[in-house]
Amino acid sequence: MRRRALLVGIAAYDHFPHLAGPIEDAFAMRELLQSHANREPNFDCHLLLGAPKEAITDGQTDGQEAHLAYGVTYNRLRSALEELFAFEDMALFYFSGHGYPSEQGRYLVTQDGTGALPGMLMNDVLELANRSSAREIVLLIDSCFGGGIGEPDASLVPGTGWEVPNLYLREGITILAATKPNDVAIEIDGRGVFTRLLLGALKGGAADVRGWVSAASTYGYIEQALGPWQQRPVYKSHATQLSPLRHCAPDIDDADLRLLPQVFLSPDAQYMLDPSYEVTSPAALPEHVQIFRLLKRLQVARLVRPAFAFDADLYFVAIRSHGIELTPLGQFYWQLAKENKIGGSPSFSGSERLTMAVPDAESVAKIFHEAYERLAPFYNYETRKATRVPWEQVPEQNKRLMIAVATEVLSVLFPLQDPSEVDPTDTP
Repeated sequence: MRRRALLVGIAAYDHFPHLAGPIEDAFAMRELLQSHANREPNFDCHLLLGAPKEAITDGQTDGQEAHLAYGVTYNRLRSALEELFAFEDMALFYFSGHGYPSEQGRYLVTQDGTGALPGMLMNDVLELANRSSAREIVLLIDSCFGGGIGEPDASLVPGTGWEVPNLYLREGITILAATKPNDVAIEIDGRGVFTRLLLGALKGGAADVRGWVSAASTYGYIEQALGPWQQRPVYKSHATQLSPLRHCAPDIDDADLRLLPQVFLSPDAQYMLDPSYEVTSPAALPEHVQIFRLLKRLQVARLVRPAFAFDADLYFVAIRSHGIELTPLGQFYWQLAKENKIGGSPSFSGSERLTMAVPDAESVAKIFHEAYERLAPFYNYETRKATRVPWEQVPEQNKRLMIAVATEVLSVLFPLQDPSEVDPTDTP
């Protein structure tokens, strides 16, 4: 594992008001960052927690918490940061706790902080990061005045009175803070608003179609969720590449994306369909049906669309022998595929996406039939009593139609399933 993270949550202070959420926020961040959505390892996380004194007992750090430490003094925080940044690859620092403004700059308040020495200057954190040899560094600050990291302090241009930055973001550093330099962060229902949104982004809310969550997309997710009268997040970056913070289940697989140039000869080309692509059509051809399933997966990922706006679904495109085209997003991924720039994503099986085994099409059709017959009267849609029969007595043609429909639904929900295993032409 070539990624490490220091996660700090301080809820109790000697000279500042206690907070409700930082401990839980730090644990929640570790739960998401330590592995990708498919459970492959992600960041090697070290927790540093500032809990109330009465909660700190000899048994607090049991054997299962090898990377957990209680008590966040200034010395301990600085030592942990120096260890974090003594690294060559990707390092992430997350802080949840008080921020404090002073004439010297903005501080991350430590448990032993006072009004005279609140804790560690945010710009001292940045200075350590700037001196680090880590390839990439991400700083996530959930505190009041967090946007002050990297801002000018009291340094002045001689003779002008203008403040100037005395720090900079060296290449590879990205900062995402909960607030602007002079604003406060808030908790709702005992949890930090910023971290709540951050967790939502990491769970997949900020993922692209390949399931990648970056710092930039995370900021976009958080920024849109906070209104103009709420705390405003801050994003600063000197990044020449954006390694994902986490991989989530993708909307479309890399293998499907790499097929785009084979289906569409150019980014603005149309692909013409006809009834032979629709599985329920008497003219259906197996090889065309498989291409149609690919196109449906691409449509779900917003990469293709009917060429004619009145074709609401690909079914009608095929039946009417019309065409489909790439969306602007699809054209972007077409170009990436053409240049062989798609790859490196973790694998997600269909069962991992939905955490369940793929049911067979006939079972789904049977459940649908029986549920429909049972519920129809409650929706004022009475079927003729004479036609209400158990699944076993459904006419064979009707049964095959329902199985074919179930097959199409399953091919969209479980796109990695081998189509031959659920192909309606294989049913008796």
